[in-house]
Amino acid sequence: MNHKLIIDPAMGMAGDMFSAALIGLGAPEDVILGAMARTARLLGEVEIAHERIPTSEGDAYRLKIALSANEGVLPESRARALLNQAIQAEDLAKPYADFARRALEILIDAEREAHSSGRLDFGTMRVQTIGIAHTPYHHHAHDHEDTEAPYQPLADAEGEFFVELYPEFAAGLAHIDAFSHVFILSWMHHSAGYALQVTPPWRQGKKKGVGLFASRSPNRPNPIGLTLTEVRGVEGNRLLTGPLDLFDGTPIIDIKPHVRSLDRTGVGDDGWLAETDHLELHRQGVSHSHAGEEAALHEAQDILLDVMGAAVGLQQLGVDMNAVVCFTPVAVGGGVITFSHGTLPAPAPATMAILKRFRMPHVAGPVDVELLTPTGAALLAALRPIWQCRQPLPEDRVLARGMGLGSKNLRPLNALHLALR
Repeated sequence: MNHKLIIDPAMGMAGDMFSAALIGLGAPEDVILGAMARTARLLGEVEIAHERIPTSEGDAYRLKIALSANEGVLPESRARALLNQAIQAEDLAKPYADFARRALEILIDAEREAHSSGRLDFGTMRVQTIGIAHTPYHHHAHDHEDTEAPYQPLADAEGEFFVELYPEFAAGLAHIDAFSHVFILSWMHHSAGYALQVTPPWRQGKKKGVGLFASRSPNRPNPIGLTLTEVRGVEGNRLLTGPLDLFDGTPIIDIKPHVRSLDRTGVGDDGWLAETDHLELHRQGVSHSHAGEEAALHEAQDILLDVMGAAVGLQQLGVDMNAVVCFTPVAVGGGVITFSHGTLPAPAPATMAILKRFRMPHVAGPVDVELLTPTGAALLAALRPIWQCRQPLPEDRVLARGMGLGSKNLRPLNALHLALR
């Protein structure tokens, strides 16, 4: 069989909609759902069912997927390994296996671009605490005792200073003791409001203050503290440091090595970077990547089961992977979406990256909700379709029609239309 597949994403496309529409075309539902379930169970528990729904446009299918993921964020290397495992288990022929791998690589590249584009800083951002500071300084809300934290680390401060990382972050301390100094980024949780004009303590009595961002005031819109301190050792999940200017129990949000050649503070050393080509790239400002850095796929369980559902369904229908047609423009929707990265404008940054890279003809709307998901866009790009203007198909030239419904109750109907010729 070498059937031609025609896709009409006039109301967008999502991974589950595509698999549902393939069932509507005649792909055996037990084969598709079985493959999706087996793939999803590589990461966690899943329940998948489908329902046939009569609509004004004909019968449609909708998938009902209940996931319980063991790994919500998946490094790209593990995602590839799991996909290859699923491809072998389902005995996919080469054209359909290649399609599945292309779709995953497209998603990986899109995720990486989305993170590097700066578009993930829309709205409220989430800051994760990685540990807490331990110091001799204790906060007192109503009095001022000698244990108040200083404004700067005191070179001759007495007492024990260290950062205790939560156990899941302890591996991140490997080789940090090769550096003499580090920057500690903290969340100054006792900060109480802020003003954009402040008077530093040493300028009190003068009428003119300075702008908040020209000061070191701890009271800021985002009360992030920055402390340069010595590295005195590592003990398990503890980073032993020189004096800190933090209250005991201050949340720590990041640790970065101080590199004398780059930071130009006149203190410390270059740690393990000393005399390396890597350091020279930093000095010259040359863009480069770091070995071992990987894109992280969010909603990974959904992605893998959607990719496998699509590949298995296409194989069952005998679709010619070199003759897929897609009607244009692709509807992407609008408004905002809330997911693992926070609240962002639709389409999602990863979707936008795919639209741009593959020059997909698309249009906003016709409703202000997300219609084209990153997985839907990746599947569409991986199919490498021939783009054609939307047109009616004569019934005598259509072997079968399938319609996959999304989860939203919309007008026009939240449906993806497929046809076989």
